[in-house]
Amino acid sequence: MTLCLPFLMFQGRAAEAVELYLEAFPDAELLEMQHHPEGTEILDLSAEVDEDLGEKDAADDGEGPEEDEASDAEGETAAEDSGEEAHPRTGSDLAPVPADAPEPHRLVASAQITIGGQVLMIQDSLVTHEFGFTPSTSIAVVVESSGEFDGIVSVLAQEGTFLMEPGDYDFAKNFAWIQDRFGVCWQVNHPLSAPEEETAQTKAPDWG
Repeated sequence: MTLCLPFLMFQGRAAEAVELYLEAFPDAELLEMQHHPEGTEILDLSAEVDEDLGEKDAADDGEGPEEDEASDAEGETAAEDSGEEAHPRTGSDLAPVPADAPEPHRLVASAQITIGGQVLMIQDSLVTHEFGFTPSTSIAVVVESSGEFDGIVSVLAQEGTFLMEPGDYDFAKNFAWIQDRFGVCWQVNHPLSAPEEETAQTKAPDWG
């Protein structure tokens, strides 16, 4: 049996999260990352429900898809008569996608990262959901030095929010509670029990 905690499910931003966490943690290592086939999209069930309701309302009003298609055809004919170019539909936008547009991240089917000896599992959900990450659950990270603490906190805080500002507390030399840009919460702790760091400067011997 294998128990892997935590397991983080994103909505199309899993690849971006993997990049951030590999940058944040000095010992992080990507074990594997598998992608969904190119072109795979996240299914928005709420949009399908709205569409079904819209079709039902149209049917009740005596208007159906055939009339919508006729309306679109009339619009294209009008554009041709006026000399304007009829652009193909791209999603909800009528403008064409620019040729130099950046390639979107492919959706992640499964990714595994090791951080501090713990395996972190990440993936993209293929179905939209109403829930997200909340501060009620945090990933605890215990560090051994101030330098390690500062480096991790500075990266995780990029476009994120501090729930507890970095600082020394009664229970820690340094502590920060961060909600990163994806909503995932981290509690980074440099405990009081950590060994003292070397601060003394090495001096040359006095031969006088």
